[in-house]
This record gives sequence, structure tokens and C-alpha cells, in this order.
Amino acid sequence: MKILSKLLIAVIFLLVVVGGIAQNAIAAQTVTQVKVIETEMAIELSPTTVPAGAVEFIADNQGQLPHEMEIIKTDLPLDQMPIKDNRLERKKVGEKIDEIEAEDLPSGATATLLTHLQPGRYLIECNIPGHFQAGMKAELFVE
Repeated sequence: MKILSKLLIAVIFLLVVVGGIAQNAIAAQTVTQVKVIETEMAIELSPTTVPAGAVEFIADNQGQLPHEMEIIKTDLPLDQMPIKDNRLERKKVGEKIDEIEAEDLPSGATATLLTHLQPGRYLIECNIPGHFQAGMKAELFVE
């Protein structure tokens, strides 16, 4: 009887471990990666359209200056973004979702950000004074 009890406990333990590994593998497969290349003065995204859900941004600052990366959910196209005092007026654009700050993205650095996105249009931008107007902006579409 003791052997049967130990065997049953071992089988249950194995099922829990294997189930946890399978669940983690499924969760890892549902994260979409977006590569973000920042330079003076541009942002390139790859891909530019992703499914809704978990999105991991991998931001690579290939420029000489520090940059940041802000994610803003918006209904405005890039050519209609309001500017004030040499910066994007974020509050008039939409809801800020998340960001990688400039101190985390100096020249040559790579930073990652995992966030959850709903369907819609998103602005990915650097709002250090003058950077947005100089071209540090891109659109991401979430389906």
C-alpha cells in the first residue's frame, strides 16, 4: 500500500510539473515581439501590425543620443499630431500605455518592455524635445 501511495504521489507531481511546463510554453508562444530601432532621428518598427495581447518591445538605440520610447493609444494619424513647446502634446493625442525612459535607453543600449495591447492604433515615439518633430515616430497597428 505504501508503494502505491508513493507512486500515486509521484504521478501527481509529474503531471503538475509537466502541466506547468506546457502552460508556460503556451504563454511564451502568445507574446509577440516588436523590434524598435531608434536612431537620429527615426524610429523603425518590425513588424508594424501585431495581434492583440502581450507584446514585448525590444528597443535598440543605435543613435549617438539618448532616446526614449513611449507607447500611446490614439485615433490620430501621424500627420495630425499636436505639437507644443517643441514636444508632442501627449494628453491631446490619446492614452499613454507605457514607456522606456531615456535613462534606460542611452546610446548603444537595448531595453525591453512587456505590455498588453488592445486592438487599435498606437503611436510609438520619442518625446525628448525636438525628437518627435525631427522624425522619431512610428505607428503600430494592433488587430
